Amino acid sequence: MLLIKTYVGLSKIHGLGCFTAQNLRKGQLIWVENPELDVNIPVNKVKKYPKSVQCFLKMYTFLKENSKEGVYILCGDDARYMNHSFCPNIIENPDGSGSSLTARDIKKGEEITCDYYSFDLEASIKLKGANRRRL
Repeated sequence: MLLIKTYVGLSKIHGLGCFTAQNLRKGQLIWVENPELDVNIPVNKVKKYPKSVQCFLKMYTFLKENSKEGVYILCGDDARYMNHSFCPNIIENPDGSGSSLTARDIKKGEEITCDYYSFDLEASIKLKGANRRRL
């Protein structure tokens, strides 16, 4: 769940992106997982969905481990449009909560980027063959 004002717009990185609608300061908490908004989908259930739904989930979820098996997380807000960057402007919170903080000051109108490798167990699959320019 995003804790800041955002909007979805055209991305220079890939398709659509998540942009901040306000200035953000370095170290600001901007995202926390909220089970009332962010849907947890067990890996073993995904194959039961129609192919069109599987494609949607492949694009807009991230895979994390829970105690017994993998779980796909589908963000219920604009966070699902965050694109990967090797120099992201948000980072995982070092407290281990899985929340996200700004890595630097971010100006209103900037695209919010994250490092898929820091939280998505399928990052290498999703980014295989993608444009790997260092944004």
